[in-house]
Amino acid sequence: MRFANFEPAYGLLGRLAVRHGYSTSRRFVSEISLGIRNFVHDVENGRRLAELALLTGIPEAAIRASTRFVDESGAMFIGRELLNARVDNKASSAAGRICPNCLRADLKEREGPMACRPHRRVRWDVIAVTACPIHGVLLIDACPACGSRLSREFASPRYCRCGCDLSEVVLAALETTDLTADHYLVGRLGGVERSTHALLDRMPLHMAGLAMVRIGRVTLAGARGLSKKGDRIEPAMQARMASLGYRMSAFSGLGDAHSHCPPGQPSGGINSDTSAHLASDSS
Repeated sequence: MRFANFEPAYGLLGRLAVRHGYSTSRRFVSEISLGIRNFVHDVENGRRLAELALLTGIPEAAIRASTRFVDESGAMFIGRELLNARVDNKASSAAGRICPNCLRADLKEREGPMACRPHRRVRWDVIAVTACPIHGVLLIDACPACGSRLSREFASPRYCRCGCDLSEVVLAALETTDLTADHYLVGRLGGVERSTHALLDRMPLHMAGLAMVRIGRVTLAGARGLSKKGDRIEPAMQARMASLGYRMSAFSGLGDAHSHCPPGQPSGGINSDTSAHLASDSS
């Protein structure tokens, strides 16, 4: 198998399955009679990497660097980057989100059998990441042809269960200013050039993502912007709010934004209410 940057362990196992003609990793593992119970589940959770390294010929350290796992203390990591201080299903997506532009780039630029070129990126699984900062488009989690939710169950990220070729999906580009937050988060994972932020760099990746959205939302709408249980933000708006939150928190931290807003930015009172709301999200 050829190494692919930022590919998580379960994605690598999927490409191995595709290489041998299987549509799912579970079917592949079952057919080769590996003899390890729950092997696919373990790989999805950052375990059995030594065995996966033997199967693929890719060093275990390289696989671990792009894989989400839980350490002995219960903290969630992606490689060396702390995702969250404790296990939290809200920090990592189980959906098969993809960037169509990344898949097109794989087909064009990577070598090897065409079916094995498209690969998953670990950043697609981070809930806080809503867009691809490399190509400037939103990640998609549903098939535009049949509407079904994309799943990681299928070995290749290129196709939906209905047969739709997701690499052919064309999406409108976001405004560059709405990609700031995703660029920061993906930069911490090594996917793009890393930017530094005095406040957010102190937080686990998941909490930094939450903080940016909360700060941006309150900046736009004041106390009315605080989210309520069951409240959902559309991905494009989340990208915009988070990017505004990145800029506002870099400028004024969590102090009062009313009197310190940069020119052209709306004031919304980043105050103790916002701080308390952030704290409640982490508890």
